Amino acid sequence: MAFNTTLNTLEPCGSSFTTISASQMNSTIDDQYSNNNNTVGSGGFITKVSAETIRSVINCYLIPPVALFGLIGNVLSLIILGGKKMRQFSTNIVLAYLAFIDILLLLIVFMRKVPCLVAKADPITAQNIDYVMLTAPGILEFITSRTSSLLSLVICCERFIAVFKPLKVKLWVTPKRMIFSVVTVTVIVIGLVAVDFSYATVSFYYDNTKNRTLARINYQTFYLENQLFFNIYNNVFLAVLLRILPMFLITIPTVAIITQMRRRMRWLKDITHATQNSNSENDIQAVTKMLMTVVSVYIICNVPGSISIFISLVDRRFTTRGEFGNTKRAVSSMASFLSVLNSSANFIVYIVLNKKFSDILVQMLCGFLKKSRRYDHPKVESVETMSSTLRS
Repeated sequence: MAFNTTLNTLEPCGSSFTTISASQMNSTIDDQYSNNNNTVGSGGFITKVSAETIRSVINCYLIPPVALFGLIGNVLSLIILGGKKMRQFSTNIVLAYLAFIDILLLLIVFMRKVPCLVAKADPITAQNIDYVMLTAPGILEFITSRTSSLLSLVICCERFIAVFKPLKVKLWVTPKRMIFSVVTVTVIVIGLVAVDFSYATVSFYYDNTKNRTLARINYQTFYLENQLFFNIYNNVFLAVLLRILPMFLITIPTVAIITQMRRRMRWLKDITHATQNSNSENDIQAVTKMLMTVVSVYIICNVPGSISIFISLVDRRFTTRGEFGNTKRAVSSMASFLSVLNSSANFIVYIVLNKKFSDILVQMLCGFLKKSRRYDHPKVESVETMSSTLRS
């Protein structure tokens, strides 16, 4: 099942598409579950052992717990932001959908890290799971990751209008338009990546030498025959359009919004009776601060990955099979962790910077505790009644 030709596979956490040969990709996966210390690439700044140690620590011990925490946080965020008290605000529609996308992303990421945990007990099962997760689930991870990026761009645009055109924000930014925006973003990303859904399939066969059922990846002939096109489309076009360009478009308005907010705050402090009419202004400032924190966390967590991809585009030595292959693999794992951290951090941002969100969360948790105590109370009474009946 070795093809001596290149095709597209996915880096962890949907960061970008990477092109290596089918045989190289299979051998790379096999090396993850063996003690083979042969060099992948020349290494560059770090050795293969160091790179694999970094990847193992990140993939096995850092990403799974952070992803699990993020899953719980985003589920709670989706429940609160999608509730009647919060969904009436246009921006919360985008935030609720962002929480939903992050749930899908973190769920897939967690499932893709299962092989790392399983490998310590059963390397063959871990390898089978890894093969399965490399195909459609890997592409779904890429879709959710890039959709999350474009949703951050939508949030940034909404705040840009709110800060620079406050009188027209309610006219321009409506719930229907926000729904249209999130649907459009999703359709665009799926449409751009749909061509890669059937690039390979997974089948299982019985290996008599190992006395086990093994998985293998079957690559489509169409992809093998058009490898140059898909190399350029995935590695260059999609990387620029869905990763580098959104980062650029988000960063500039964010800097402008933060600068304008600081100017406005200084202006309000200079007004004699600013405190008398600042309630609505404070609400707007609080919402803007929260949303800009969400966007800023996105920028901080995704800049390293975007820089890594950009360097790979201009210098082919900085690829998984290039001269600095080991460095690239380690950096990609770090970028994956930052991406997971970004998807998990929004819940904390909402709690700290959104009083209404935190109040609803406290009420919801307290209500849940009261219900659980209410259900436990009759059981205690029934036990006491039974004991008194037996005594009599």
